[in-house]
Amino acid sequence: SNPDTGKRVVLFLLGPGDGFDILTLLDGRPHEAEATALDPLELLSAPIEEVRRWICEHPAFNRRFLPYVGDQLRRMETLASDLALLDTASRLARLILRHIDPQLHKDHPHGLHPVKLIADLNHESLGHMVGSVRQVVNRHLQGMRRSGIIHGGRGEWVIKDLEALKHQAGVTMHRLRHDRETARDRH
Repeated sequence: SNPDTGKRVVLFLLGPGDGFDILTLLDGRPHEAEATALDPLELLSAPIEEVRRWICEHPAFNRRFLPYVGDQLRRMETLASDLALLDTASRLARLILRHIDPQLHKDHPHGLHPVKLIADLNHESLGHMVGSVRQVVNRHLQGMRRSGIIHGGRGEWVIKDLEALKHQAGVTMHRLRHDRETARDRH
């Protein structure tokens, strides 16, 4: 966040098994990011020296940890390029696509695509995730509802027209599939 402007950006929405502030582990410098818990959680904390020892002494840890770090860096790269190159509507559509739950889709009737995790967030938080503000996110979500792309309200969204959402996002199936597989592998 920027204390001068009050603007914020959400870099990651973390879940079970995720690590926070990995950059400090890599370079040893303080990091200005802050974590906010949306739900009650249990947190495992370890001194930086201990984690570095794990990296050096346990190849099995590295086989899980290094791909995770790579995934985090790729997500940061995607966020940076999306913020620089896409409009808010496209960024919001991509965010929604990344949070479609393929497991719930299999069990859901009528080919609807349930959205997980972000459906519980308020529009201000969604704005922080796509580099925008609550009012703009609200306007785009209302447009998606009017167009028949998305249905539901806070807590429960389903995508009714996946192709239209992909079109709005400018996403190819290859990229969407890769993003979903990466997210699934992390959890």
